[in-house]
Amino acid sequence: MAALVRALAAHRGTEAAAPELYGLHHLVLDIAERRELHREQAAALLNIGDLDARNGRTEDALERYRAALDAGRAAGDLYATGRAMESVGGAHQDLGDWQRAADWYGRALAQRLSRGEKADEARLYGRLGAVHAYAGHYGEALRDWRAAAACHRRLGDYPGHARALSEVARVLEYAGHPEDSLRTCEEALEWARLAEDVRLEAALRIRLADTLERLGDPTAAGLHRATAEQLLESEGSAYEIRSTSAED
Repeated sequence: MAALVRALAAHRGTEAAAPELYGLHHLVLDIAERRELHREQAAALLNIGDLDARNGRTEDALERYRAALDAGRAAGDLYATGRAMESVGGAHQDLGDWQRAADWYGRALAQRLSRGEKADEARLYGRLGAVHAYAGHYGEALRDWRAAAACHRRLGDYPGHARALSEVARVLEYAGHPEDSLRTCEEALEWARLAEDVRLEAALRIRLADTLERLGDPTAAGLHRATAEQLLESEGSAYEIRSTSAED
């Protein structure tokens, strides 16, 4: 079954194969429920929930994720329970329920922290930062995004570190601290350059330009915008050259 699911997704793409995948996952779920295979039941419920979520059936997805959490606990499967808690949080986020989303992300994060899973910690700190920002809880959002940035830096993930710092800058601006936002965005730009991530550098320069305009410095803003355009043009040219070579 797992091989068939992978083959369908690879051959047709997840979106195009969704109806067949939905049926296959339900078949696995039926077998797992009859034979009390809790680990397989959790996996099937998570997969069905993901398909529901991708197709806008968020309430259905939430129900699946909650059931997956119960099955994962019955199996003693920490991966499934952590994944289910994060997915429950994501469903609440899609429904605009920031408080419940933050609560479930926090539960998932606590489990990741107890297991020392650094990449997952970084992602969950970021998800918490996002929902706290949506809710207008800027102090908590800043704390979470700074924690995400620190995790990425410890992992040696320079692009992730730069993106997290850019979100810190965004929240600082929302909170009414444009000068601090500007300094943080400049720091993020330096990390993007270290990472040699051209598109990220261009995006950060555009954000810097927006902030500089709001601070009354259109000249500096114009320079950043022009540099961003040059970076994107050079990236496009490099992509065209690589594509031609690959075809040859």
